[in-house]
Amino acid sequence: MLGLNGIEWMMLIIAAIIIGFSKTGIQGATIPAVALVAIIFGGKASAGIMLPMLMLGDLIAIFQYGKQGKFSDVLKLLPAAVIGIVIGAVTGNFLDDRQFKALLGVVVLVCLGLLVYREVAKRVLALPKNRIFHWMVGAVSGFSSMVGNAAGPIFNVYLLSQDISKNKMIGTTAWFFLLMNVVKLPFHIFMWGTVTWGTIRYMLLMIPFISFGSWMGITFVRKINELWYKRIIMAMTGIAAIRLFI
Repeated sequence: MLGLNGIEWMMLIIAAIIIGFSKTGIQGATIPAVALVAIIFGGKASAGIMLPMLMLGDLIAIFQYGKQGKFSDVLKLLPAAVIGIVIGAVTGNFLDDRQFKALLGVVVLVCLGLLVYREVAKRVLALPKNRIFHWMVGAVSGFSSMVGNAAGPIFNVYLLSQDISKNKMIGTTAWFFLLMNVVKLPFHIFMWGTVTWGTIRYMLLMIPFISFGSWMGITFVRKINELWYKRIIMAMTGIAAIRLFI
């Protein structure tokens, strides 16, 4: 059905469950899903197939946690993120993907090191509050999201440095990525041709599995305390950073 064999359908179902779980549970856990879908469809095509699935996961997360989101952070980063998305869309066909991801991985690992230091030393990291810093974070998030679906670790580091609650972190992340994905959608449709009525069928078939993964994430968040939630986020961010080198 739809050109996939049984093993590929199983991989897609697992990816859908992971997407739902990551959007309402462990932020940044989408990296395995990105890898699974890329194995099935290839790099660029998989980005378009995943986009509607990610947007559905964002909507579920907003329904559950949206009111607790820190919308001021979204507004600070969104204009620069849009610029980053546009640049990524225009240059996406000409980038050396491996070199870009390796550089991004270094940035994420450095930021992660600062967060680990904060936890060990029990000191709050004072990140710059000026507009240039927020624009840099937003632009890198938008660019990396468009080109390599790698914005999660960057945004995780930004939010973890502010020491906000897990529910607020999930709500803020959901708003930011839904708005970014809405901006990305026209580029995938009209420039890259990776989102079509044909590819949307995969998302429609995966709705039950994304919903199930979302339920798993909501249940998980309710049962875990703030400290372990942030430690798991940092662990997933580290794994995501390493994944950028592969």
